[in-house]
Amino acid sequence: MKLRFIPVFAAAALSFHIAVAQPLPAWQEGWLDIHTIATGKGDATFMILPDGTTMLVDAGDMTGVPKWEVSHPLPYDGRTPGEWMAKYILDHSQGLPHPDKVDYFLLTHFHPDHLGSRTAMKPGPHYGLCGIMEVGEQIRFGTIVDRGWPSYDFPSGASLEKSCPGTIGEYIKYVNWQVQNAGSKAEQFRIGSTKQFRLLNHPERYAKTFSIRNIAANARITTGKGYGSRPLYTKDENPEKFDENMFSTVFRLDYGPFSYYNGGDLPGNNYPTKAKHNRDYETPVADAVGHVTAMTADHHGTRDSSNPYFLWKTSPDVILVPAAESKHPWEDTFDRYTDPQNPGKRMLFVTCDAGRKLLGEERWAQLPPTGHIVLRVYEGGKTYQIFVLDAASGDYRILYQSEILEP
Repeated sequence: MKLRFIPVFAAAALSFHIAVAQPLPAWQEGWLDIHTIATGKGDATFMILPDGTTMLVDAGDMTGVPKWEVSHPLPYDGRTPGEWMAKYILDHSQGLPHPDKVDYFLLTHFHPDHLGSRTAMKPGPHYGLCGIMEVGEQIRFGTIVDRGWPSYDFPSGASLEKSCPGTIGEYIKYVNWQVQNAGSKAEQFRIGSTKQFRLLNHPERYAKTFSIRNIAANARITTGKGYGSRPLYTKDENPEKFDENMFSTVFRLDYGPFSYYNGGDLPGNNYPTKAKHNRDYETPVADAVGHVTAMTADHHGTRDSSNPYFLWKTSPDVILVPAAESKHPWEDTFDRYTDPQNPGKRMLFVTCDAGRKLLGEERWAQLPPTGHIVLRVYEGGKTYQIFVLDAASGDYRILYQSEILEP
């Protein structure tokens, strides 16, 4: 379906359909909302499923990390990223069956921009507070899912500590405290499952149209038969030497003809400095996932992600880039996303302008405004629409909206 835009930037390569100062209409029963929250400090994807079941994927905070050129905070420094995420979730949960609770939290992997960093940590009564732990102080989670529970020993405890130093221990304390004192459940991500993230309010209404299928985690991928999985690495490779991104959880969501992919920071090729073992996990994952309507970009669109085969096989119409750092997204990756020879509509959205300098103004002019990205899927998954909400002011006014599209 062709998009229609109202011009607003005279110098831009594309023009945009803008609806200034209008609020996002409230979620309704039968709709699927996928919110990519913009804090400028890490990933957070909040989903309202068709029956009002809610799910948060990641809640990172890279505040103060010295080695990365991290974005300025959004909307401003008055609250921490965890507090802003919690506020956003609560503000968009009004009218839901349980407006002060999120039914599922999924941590894709143990890295600061998905979990929280020690440089952002502040003391709490039971565990340190940053990222997801800080969100969890204001919102209760029904079930907490990650790749490591309950032992957190793959490939080893030392490996996890190296991946998220000073934070992983506080996260484990947080999970245990929530299970023991707040009534939460904790589970390990189950490869092959279509029931781990199930609808909780009116599942019978969507039994034939909605599902979330777990594809991969811990460098293993589904065999397509029950909970069976196989390793993505050879017997000669040592997972102890892998980087944490290779262990990311991967899932596919389907709602009628609409589909969505999230693979955390799954890599699709090798960095020059990390070529001692194969890091192309996107290719086999693409074969298992197939075509999707929309995806959250693997690894924020950095240079080791979104390889040509992966993009060809999944052929997404919409790519959502949760940005927080100067390399989000990378130049070559951006060019692959926007290559007109690739299948799909290929609409690209970025949450903040951290990567604007790297991309350059010619590429940047091809993008809609930055902010909170809301992908709203209507009744039965037959149509969808994309909104960008203002992340700088804190009032969520609509900066951009697409026409209604078909998967």
